[in-house]
Amino acid sequence: MNSSTLRLGNLCYWVFLFLVVIQQAFGQSAPTNTEFSRLDQRITQLMDSAHVPGLSIVLIRANKRVYSKGYGLTKADSTQLITPTTVFEAASLSKPVFAYVVLQLIEEGKLDLDKPLYEYMPYPDAAADERYQKITARLVLSHRSGFPNWRKKRESNQLSMVFSPGDRFGYSGEGFVFLQKVVEKITGKPINELMEERVLKPLGMTNSGFVWKSTFNSNYALPHNESSETETKYKPSQANMAYSLHTTAVDYSQFILALLKPSGLKKTTIEEMFRPQSQLPKRFSGSDTLAPGLFWGLGIGLEQTPTGSYFWHWGDNGAFKCYVMAEHNRNDAVVYFANGSNGLDFADEILKQTIGGQHPAFGFLGINWREEVRKQANKRAEK
Repeated sequence: MNSSTLRLGNLCYWVFLFLVVIQQAFGQSAPTNTEFSRLDQRITQLMDSAHVPGLSIVLIRANKRVYSKGYGLTKADSTQLITPTTVFEAASLSKPVFAYVVLQLIEEGKLDLDKPLYEYMPYPDAAADERYQKITARLVLSHRSGFPNWRKKRESNQLSMVFSPGDRFGYSGEGFVFLQKVVEKITGKPINELMEERVLKPLGMTNSGFVWKSTFNSNYALPHNESSETETKYKPSQANMAYSLHTTAVDYSQFILALLKPSGLKKTTIEEMFRPQSQLPKRFSGSDTLAPGLFWGLGIGLEQTPTGSYFWHWGDNGAFKCYVMAEHNRNDAVVYFANGSNGLDFADEILKQTIGGQHPAFGFLGINWREEVRKQANKRAEK
């Protein structure tokens, strides 16, 4: 064997070794420019067909953020482009972040997962029904508190029970408000200060907040209705753990990585967070039939399918929509935020393109990729 052949053989070996390392770093299928190019094209088609002005997305593969991209505009009639650091309303994606802090307090012995919350602080709004005294942090985080999602009149001081605590799953923002008040009582701190101290700063979520910050003013998305018309922007002055988080796709991916690795919580606590607490119905509303493989943990949705074990959550503040899903075994995830009312219409297609698998969570939420959106996007794909 001559020296040239030997050098070529060594070169081939090192190239092969490099490719193996890259594949292991990114999981079973390393991301490629071609893959991202196809994804970019498809997302643009879907947004256009659904009249969604802007979207920001982050992909995680094998516990690493491998792709982040902004699409479209912060405001439909503007020229400001969406970036991965554009601030969006996280809506109900606020809830898992709050659950993370609640579980820290439980680890520290400051809060008991199964102690009735009224023993920490009576709640006058619900005092007319003694059943509320059975509500615990576990029942709130797993949406079994018995409270409605929201009281009929948001300004009312009266909050009625809709079922006995623990009986079944019933999604409730009101439960999170009650737990928020309890957490403020036992820590002696305003909830916004506590969230900054315990999760936003430690995880490097520097472009996030549960109240509006002046630093958001230079790059934030505005809300748009189904016709892509701009609506009034909500800028919270008071923190609400059910929906007020403002964040970016990159920042929120930092939180997802903290759950995957994990960080900030003990491994046993994360395991409890991801343990099924209640089985979900087939539909978010209007169904008593339970969905196979679909559960709620502590602050997060769970999905067990032949293609993987996932955790997920969605956000819906009307003209802002967002979604996150992660697969445990591969440590893959996708996070996206959209500034249009139709921003969840194509969530199943984005997951198909990024994380794969069939997801019963879409049936639970009533998310169906509308036929008209499908037709228009497919026509654009054929051109």
